[in-house]
Amino acid sequence: MSAKDTRQTVPALGADTLLEALEEAERHDSEGCMVLSAVRDASGAIVDFEWLWANPAASRALGHGTDSLRGKRLGDVSPVAGLGGRLAILKQVVESGRPAADSFPEGDAWLLGTAVPLRDGVLLRLRDVTSALRMEEGLRDTLDWVRDVLESTPEAFFTVDAEWRITYVNRQAAEITGRTQEQVFRKILWQACPELVGTLFERELRRVAAEGSSTIFEVRTSPERWHEVHAWCSGQNVSVFSRDITGKKRAEAERDALLTREHSGRLEAEALVRERTQELVAARERLVQSEKLAMAGQLAEGVGHEINNPLSYVSGNLQFALEQMETVLQGQVQGGPLAEALDALREAREGAERIRVIVRDLQTFARADEPHLSPVDVHAALEFGLAMAMPHLRYRAEVVRRYSQVPTVMAHEARLGQVFLHLLVNAAHAIPEGDFTRHRVTLSTWLEGPWVVVEVADTGHGMTPEVAERVFEPFFTTRAVGEGSGLGLSTSLGMVRSMRGELSVDTTPGAGSMFRVRLPVTAVVADAVAQGAPRDVPERKRVLVVDDEPQLASLLRRLLGRHHEVVVTHSGREALALLERDADFDRVFCDLMMADLTGMDLHAELTARGPELLSRFVFMTGGAFTERARAFLQSVPLPRIEKPFDPGTLRALVEGAPPRDRALEPLPRVARRG
Repeated sequence: MSAKDTRQTVPALGADTLLEALEEAERHDSEGCMVLSAVRDASGAIVDFEWLWANPAASRALGHGTDSLRGKRLGDVSPVAGLGGRLAILKQVVESGRPAADSFPEGDAWLLGTAVPLRDGVLLRLRDVTSALRMEEGLRDTLDWVRDVLESTPEAFFTVDAEWRITYVNRQAAEITGRTQEQVFRKILWQACPELVGTLFERELRRVAAEGSSTIFEVRTSPERWHEVHAWCSGQNVSVFSRDITGKKRAEAERDALLTREHSGRLEAEALVRERTQELVAARERLVQSEKLAMAGQLAEGVGHEINNPLSYVSGNLQFALEQMETVLQGQVQGGPLAEALDALREAREGAERIRVIVRDLQTFARADEPHLSPVDVHAALEFGLAMAMPHLRYRAEVVRRYSQVPTVMAHEARLGQVFLHLLVNAAHAIPEGDFTRHRVTLSTWLEGPWVVVEVADTGHGMTPEVAERVFEPFFTTRAVGEGSGLGLSTSLGMVRSMRGELSVDTTPGAGSMFRVRLPVTAVVADAVAQGAPRDVPERKRVLVVDDEPQLASLLRRLLGRHHEVVVTHSGREALALLERDADFDRVFCDLMMADLTGMDLHAELTARGPELLSRFVFMTGGAFTERARAFLQSVPLPRIEKPFDPGTLRALVEGAPPRDRALEPLPRVARRG
């Protein structure tokens, strides 16, 4: 007999009424319900189960329609991991007559199945427990994470229940007591740690437990360790968190000691403040006077610039007229109206010269820190400073000279020697006495483009970056009180800048320092004038004059036009437009300060568009009374002449123009607005 022929089904036992009742009762239930009938083989053993009925919720849980389940067996509907693999449990329910429950996955859900035995079958209820399982899993993960956090934190933590039994203790808390976690876990706190009995720790914890409150207090856990304790009550449990504050307590102790020392020195500081206040009052009075002088200097500088422009063409025209008159009267008998007119012109020229000297003195007053510069031999200035500093160096270091062939520089000889003296004395103080053979002070010179560089290097103790940043500040010194004013290097910096140079330092702690002085080489003006008067038949040159003073431009045309072609423009913008058409000039005389486009702006344009033309430029200035103009004259190594100028200087500059083997190309045009 086949298994189908021998099985005993529930309907065969008269269960139609039961199925109808179940279908009516369970149709709208949210939990699944189904009836399975046992399928037996020829020997009567259960080999499978077959669906007789299932409500809609059970069908949805298994992914089938209600009618499609009837007559199907376990393996036809569910995989082995799901309900299809629960044959043994269902068989046990039928054979033992006792209910059983088990959970299993179906698709993306977890179902809890409860099987109740029927006659030769089971009634199986299904409930979705996916959310409950996920919540339980999340809770386990959270507890594991909290435990990991509490074990990895550097602070101590433990909890006790209402009977003061330790319910959790992390490793750090156990280490503070000198015991292991196993030794104190589940023990009464006062028995596990009897040293806490009668202390502030016990009193505070008992108060928190009695009041259901929280507290923060500090305890000394050992002679050298302090802890800050946070305790709070949660239900019947008390939680305790403790962190080490030993560093904080030590800092507080050091602060208290410092306050004590500061208090003891307060009276001395107050006395020193009174003394310094008196000095500051005196310094303030000197500063007010200095500001007044500075304002007067600025006024003098501006007035001098305004006077120099008209004075230039007055002096120049007088000189031109004198030269023409002397030519006309050459070989004629002395006396007569023309001779008297010639004397009048000479007197007028002397008056203009007196005005020039007065203006020059005003500008000297305005630029007290800018002495008259002249060609200076840096090696002679170095030797002067070395001779003065030798008493400081003799027993400290060997002096090494590494001089290169360099040209003269535009400087003030006495002040330059003073700068080198300051640097050499500073090097001597950086080297300890008594070790002459081990230390050196090296003096080096070399040419670097338009600059002569002088380096004073020592093998002393050097400076830290913090000291190097402040080394040029006035009154800053690292020497003991009374051994230095802190003005040597700041004064040296001011003098070098007044000579249009630069002073810098490069230092390494423990390895020494190198101070470098950069000074501009002697201007081309001096070289051109030194060549003497122009030849009797000078080579004809093309000259461009750029000046917004029409009279001054006319003067240059008058002085130079006899032997050279002179083109005049009355603004920087007009000159730029001309150079875009014709740039073939041997010499360009350009005013530094003009209204629309200054000589500095014109220089910037040519640097970008026609740098080869800059070697032809000579700047004319009646006084650089703006910060921008001073900075420009210090940074640009081009020849310049001061107004009012000597006609011979102008002619010498034209005759000394750099030779060229080809015509200069016009400037490339650029798009302009408007």
